[in-house]
Amino acid sequence: MAGIGSACLFAGLLTTLYAAAASIYGVRTGRRAFVVSGRRAIYCLAGLMVAATAVLQLAFLRSDFSYALVAEGSSTDTPTFYKVTAMWATQDGSLLLWALLLSLFSSAVLFLTRRGLREIAPYATAVLAVVAGFFLFLMVGWENPFGTLANPPAEGSGLNPLLRHPAMMIHPPMLYTGYVGFAIPFAFAVGALITRNTGADWIRATRRFALVAWTFLGTGIMLGALWSYTELGWGGYWAWDPVENASLMPWLTGTAFLHSIMVQEKRGMLKVWNVSLIVGTFVLALVGTFLVRSGILDSIHAFGASTIG
Repeated sequence: MAGIGSACLFAGLLTTLYAAAASIYGVRTGRRAFVVSGRRAIYCLAGLMVAATAVLQLAFLRSDFSYALVAEGSSTDTPTFYKVTAMWATQDGSLLLWALLLSLFSSAVLFLTRRGLREIAPYATAVLAVVAGFFLFLMVGWENPFGTLANPPAEGSGLNPLLRHPAMMIHPPMLYTGYVGFAIPFAFAVGALITRNTGADWIRATRRFALVAWTFLGTGIMLGALWSYTELGWGGYWAWDPVENASLMPWLTGTAFLHSIMVQEKRGMLKVWNVSLIVGTFVLALVGTFLVRSGILDSIHAFGASTIG
């Protein structure tokens, strides 16, 4: 089964390369068949990521300690509730969650825009494929969640006690959904810049995704505050924990973006400003993801330290 998961990651990496190349080639040469093929490659990527996630979750539920990730973050006496959530308690699993969410979001927006934005959408497809390919490259090269142990232990190490909280089920996925969701308007903004079509069309196509990302990110931030209040006894917010405050930055710029795009839609103003806001928001989302998992800062999230950081 671990081989199947690794194969899905490698196939997904090849799929992202093809999606980016086919989309760019198709839009530059006017051959729509390649553009459609690139879009469908993203659909294929979503299927591969769902399959890979299912393989890993099954390993956690079965307490298969031949997987290094399962032996590190679970045990036979870990409640099923926490076995399901243990995947995103580690660097490897978080990268897989990122790739899964991004593939699903990308598939959704490309399906909805399949008959519109004929100039912008192919470039957006390429951008989304490159971002997904980056995370898949990290997993294939350094942080493979399907790594196995030559001599599996009889019992796993178990989940970090600080993570045994109901918010563990929702808080990290909420944050990642917010981070990933902002990749959609970012990709279409890049496409709009390349085609020099910075009107409101790309905003109308991606506004719902920006709203979803903003809502999920805000909810994740509040759940993190509740988690720290009950688990760490800080008496409220994170006591200015640097990692969690990194998640607040893209939420603030995302809030500004959602308000600013209304001005562009109604009056045709702030075009460059809106593109700058969404680019900054997505960059801050990437920075937040890096800080959460790299261990570069002294934080309660230091359990996420890895070789990548």
